[in-house]
Amino acid sequence: MNPAEFEDGPGRIEPHNGLPCYNPASLPPELELTSEILDAYGDALYALGQLSTLHDHIENENLLLAPFVAREAAMSSQIEGTAVTVSDIILHEPDDDPEREAASERDIREAYNYVEAIQMGFNRLEQGESIDRTLLCELHESLLLDVRGEDKRPGTIRDTPVIIGPNQNPEDAQFIPAHPAHVSMLLDQLIAYNRMDNYPPLIDIVLSHYQFETIHPFRDGNGRFGRLLIMLQLYDAGLLDEPYLYLSAYFNRNRSEYFDKLLRVSRDGAWDEWVRFALTAIRDQAHDAYECGQELLDLRGRYLEQYEDYPAVRDIVTHLFEEPYLQASRAQEATGRSKKAVYNAIDMLSGDGIIDEITGKERGRVYRAPEILAIVETP
Repeated sequence: MNPAEFEDGPGRIEPHNGLPCYNPASLPPELELTSEILDAYGDALYALGQLSTLHDHIENENLLLAPFVAREAAMSSQIEGTAVTVSDIILHEPDDDPEREAASERDIREAYNYVEAIQMGFNRLEQGESIDRTLLCELHESLLLDVRGEDKRPGTIRDTPVIIGPNQNPEDAQFIPAHPAHVSMLLDQLIAYNRMDNYPPLIDIVLSHYQFETIHPFRDGNGRFGRLLIMLQLYDAGLLDEPYLYLSAYFNRNRSEYFDKLLRVSRDGAWDEWVRFALTAIRDQAHDAYECGQELLDLRGRYLEQYEDYPAVRDIVTHLFEEPYLQASRAQEATGRSKKAVYNAIDMLSGDGIIDEITGKERGRVYRAPEILAIVETP
């Protein structure tokens, strides 16, 4: 990291034991709401509104919630270099497969923590809590429970520098976030900013994301947490009913540009570029989530019509959209149907090709719903 490259940025360099830490200036920046930004804002807002209509067409919020949250968790983990798929998260809760390699188990645990942190955050906001330091620290602690970074004081504001780059060598650093002496104050200022109305809500949220990533308030897990925080802020602002938006998919596809846009703000004050990029991400992913949700609802409608005369099968079908990997015991518990009714329904669905058995075992069988998974796992 060359301090001279940041002379035109909105923050300032402050050394810490020879490391050039970058302290961002307080929000809001002087941002001209150009026609390009306003167009991007309008498009993103429309797409979020369209996405929210999915909520009106389902009687059970878990119908779309589980696959969508798993999708976001998988994509967020992939940005961090973890090879976890949607199926990994849906099929296995942590520690349920003794044959899984330890490294794979850690990766899945990390993604599963992301799922739990999202759900915990939404539940806390639904109960009337605000996005404050206490909530942020508790969510961060949940995110890093028993995974990579658990030894770096999860849930505690950092008091040491962090280095962003291919390794922890300062000479190879791409960026060194805020000086540890100022992290706590900068985070409090950001929390206060999020309670004000400076720009339209979506724009404030994407400005806040830059600020959070530049402060990097924790020793580890800031990237995952920052992406999670966007969804919480969208919900808190009344722009998202459920965590249906998987922004990490866009950031993963455009990983280099994502990091470059953030860095360009720090180096050159290129707020306009970052805001338009982030609004485009929200627009595209909201549209993608809406299309995915519609495909799932259409498929469910087709299945329910196909089994109109079989109430138990219809119950199992509905359960499949919450858990596309099916086990008889889980299905019986979820639907309240008898063991015989569940097995008869599974036989019918299997015979019709709606589900496939994947273990090859006589006992403890697991079935997958390929058409549902094909929709959910589409990048």
